[in-house]
Amino acid sequence: MQSFQSLKVLVVDDAPTFLFTIKSMLVKLGFLENSVQTCKSAKIALELVSNKPFDVIICDYNFGTGMNGKQLFEEFKHLNLLSDEAVFILVTGDNSAATVRPIIELKPDEYLLKPFNAVSLKERISVAIRRRQKLSGLYAAERTLDAQKGLQLCDDLAPFHPEYYFVVKRFRASFLTMLQRHEQAKQVYESTLAKKELDWAKVGLANSLANLGQTDEAEKIINQLLMSSPNDTRIRTEAAYLKLKSHDTPAAISHLEIASQLVPGNSERELIIVNLCLSVEDYQQALNRYRLYLEINKDTYRNNEFAKLTLIRVLLYACQTSPNKANLIEEAKHHFRLLMESKDASIQDEIELIKAHISLELGFFRSAINILKNLHSKECFSHFYAAYHYAWLLNAMSVENEFNQAIQWCSQTLGYEQSQIVFSSKVTMLDGLKNSNESKKSWLKEKYLTIKKDQIDNSTLLETYLAIHEKAPLLKMVCLNIIKSLSYVWPQGAGVVQVKLIISRCDNVVRQLYAEQELVNINYQDYYLAAIDKCKGRVK
Repeated sequence: MQSFQSLKVLVVDDAPTFLFTIKSMLVKLGFLENSVQTCKSAKIALELVSNKPFDVIICDYNFGTGMNGKQLFEEFKHLNLLSDEAVFILVTGDNSAATVRPIIELKPDEYLLKPFNAVSLKERISVAIRRRQKLSGLYAAERTLDAQKGLQLCDDLAPFHPEYYFVVKRFRASFLTMLQRHEQAKQVYESTLAKKELDWAKVGLANSLANLGQTDEAEKIINQLLMSSPNDTRIRTEAAYLKLKSHDTPAAISHLEIASQLVPGNSERELIIVNLCLSVEDYQQALNRYRLYLEINKDTYRNNEFAKLTLIRVLLYACQTSPNKANLIEEAKHHFRLLMESKDASIQDEIELIKAHISLELGFFRSAINILKNLHSKECFSHFYAAYHYAWLLNAMSVENEFNQAIQWCSQTLGYEQSQIVFSSKVTMLDGLKNSNESKKSWLKEKYLTIKKDQIDNSTLLETYLAIHEKAPLLKMVCLNIIKSLSYVWPQGAGVVQVKLIISRCDNVVRQLYAEQELVNINYQDYYLAAIDKCKGRVK
């Protein structure tokens, strides 16, 4: 019979009656009264666990305000506050799918539906403690991402613990996948399924097949699972991963959005959706999802300076297509002013990157380019999102040589991710940016060939320059040639107001990106004044 006398327990619930009842239960089960501690909020629980270790934590799912039990568990793991033998049990009085699904997705050691009796409590605690104690080495290897050690432990433990046969199998397959030994992982999943039909093994088999390039076979498995279990978010996530492997980003987003509707509040999933929306240039949806991510995490460790940096980035990305550009810029500037007060030296280069982007959106092109040149010389971006932002700006400004280097830096920042789909979402972002750049360059090449034709008339030449300007507004030579052309040609179907706006935009680029002496040498002011004079007398 298992003894509980040496174990320290923390019970977290906002209902005093439940705290009293469960403490009484625990004492009757053999826990020492002075070893059972209770508290009413996630915040207090975090402070307690930060100061001393607990062997068992029994936590309510919903506290009404602030962090919920799911987020508290994530906080504990992020801060490395739980030992590999510690047990975390979630309890809830709500048996609706909206509550139970997030708990299952979180994978606590156990969960209980209120009301429960002492027998159920004892059984769940005993099972969880025994599993944690026997397999603590595997949990440690998983936590530290030490796949080689994990595989060795699987070999050592399997013969002596047949009761954990399937648990050890699942660990083994996971460690093999970490090491990208997908053929061996596939064999583990197949041998598991030969003994018992388990959905997690089917999902794992599909994942291994996809990573081996057998995407059609993988999709057959996942489609069958979706038919039988359409509300399983694990299957939805794997379906999204397969769609990314097939370069079908919209379908991947759709699967993840369904998963988020089924189980709201999954921070990692929301970030993946943000990444994928950025990859297809759906900037407004990316902003909407990121605002949701921030709302979910307003009371968690994720609400940090990096999250604020990312909000500003996404706001500025959204300026690209939003009709409310001015409002977005003002919001970005507001958050930026608050971030400027940070004393964190590690984000100063990213603050400079934000400055460059704000300068670009406000039309201060010379300032933006000078900042980017300085950052380029420092080669200072050590993580993916900063390097991607830098490359995105270079693409927006048509700075091609530095863009190619920035893409290499992005690739170099793509380190190992515990979640395959997080990694894939970043790769998809990078591919989307490269494809956008290649598409733009290919299109520009066609337009330049049109310009070089011997018999092109002045009107067609101007229309071609204007089309290029629409696609790549900061190409200074194109802006210069538009001003020159407007000094003697009027664009088809354009009104005075429209032409004046074109002149203003192009003149701003020309005066900022050419040296003053260059403009003097080509008599630029004469062309500019001639273009302005063309507007006089025209019907608005």
